[in-house]
Amino acid sequence: MPQEESTVVKCKIYRPEDVDNIWERQGFKKGEIEERVKAVVMLRGETLPNSYKMIVEAIYEFPKKDKAAQLGLVNRHGLITRVHYASPFKGTLQPGDVILQVNNTNVSFDDRAAVAEDKTGSLQSKVKAPEKKSGEKWEFPNYFEITCTTFRKDRPASLSSGYPDFKSVVSKVMSSKTESKVTITVARLKNRVGTFKCPAGIVATPGYQMDMALVYQYKYLKLGLNMQQTGPKVVVNYTVPDTVTHISLNIGEAILAVDEHSVSNLEEVRQRILDGCNTNGWVRLIVEYPNTDPIRNLVRGQLATASKATDRPPYYMCGDVRKYCDEGIEALKNGKELESVLKEAETKESDRKELEKKKSAREANKKDTLVEFRKTTEEVGIPSEWNSKLFVVLPPLKTKETEMGTDTSQMKK
Repeated sequence: MPQEESTVVKCKIYRPEDVDNIWERQGFKKGEIEERVKAVVMLRGETLPNSYKMIVEAIYEFPKKDKAAQLGLVNRHGLITRVHYASPFKGTLQPGDVILQVNNTNVSFDDRAAVAEDKTGSLQSKVKAPEKKSGEKWEFPNYFEITCTTFRKDRPASLSSGYPDFKSVVSKVMSSKTESKVTITVARLKNRVGTFKCPAGIVATPGYQMDMALVYQYKYLKLGLNMQQTGPKVVVNYTVPDTVTHISLNIGEAILAVDEHSVSNLEEVRQRILDGCNTNGWVRLIVEYPNTDPIRNLVRGQLATASKATDRPPYYMCGDVRKYCDEGIEALKNGKELESVLKEAETKESDRKELEKKKSAREANKKDTLVEFRKTTEEVGIPSEWNSKLFVVLPPLKTKETEMGTDTSQMKK
């Protein structure tokens, strides 16, 4: 049975454990869903295991008032490339999902732009690398991107050509007075595998937890990975939002192996990922992340040290600022009081009375206040898009009662 998640948008996730082939569903032709996924994900070589496939249904019930005019989903040929921050599906749908249905209606996408882009008829990977100067060796950067530039010329005709267009279906649903909800059905590739066979020679570091991350090569999503070398490990420094690694990797994770090959430096990680994407269109990464707060703080410090520039660039002050700084230093030496640089504008008596009148009116009517602070705090979970393994639990604030030992609110029963 599908699992339901308690969120603002109801979400049903159909996992491969439920049926033999999760992508063979009623209402679709045989092999149609897999064909639609392969149209935007560059899967080739090794067959993708069935356990990596999922179907997700996101159900958004319209509020009685202030119905949203748009869904806030950006897609290219059915592949979600961005979920707007104000979208009701934020945190439920994600970049990399392939849209299949809207309210149980199969939808299609305009492929004319795709045909126009197919100029060379080949499948290419584009990698950003520094220019090589004469007499120098290349040093691979710690940030690189993999993006597809063209379509396959021999791609078979789309199986969804007879379905209504996605935009027209969504427009009818959003403008309808009888529809009470909108359901988006997508095909999703699994990004994490909790149980896996660890390659020989890979041993978890004490205080760390190991996991397997899956990185796929999408046609319209960049890799967006920034790594740093911290001692013998390659650690994820940050990932660019709305990219492949933003949904697969987390800040603070150390990459130990790529496709069962152990790696220990930036060049190895880069080359192994490129080789895996060029061969299969996806790679397996064995990663480890700290599971205690002291080690999280240690990793954060290592990343900060590795990212720090060796030479501080010169910062020049403009003339007026330098003048006041010189005067201030001189005044401190001589013990003199500086003249304030803030000049109060002269205000007429009538203007002053008008300002006081408005101020007193605001104080009398506190309902006009736009911002109010809650008297109590509420703990919430960390959003999934804050992809970091370095969050720590902060200790409670120190007060007179806690320091004197009279506060029992923090004591467990």
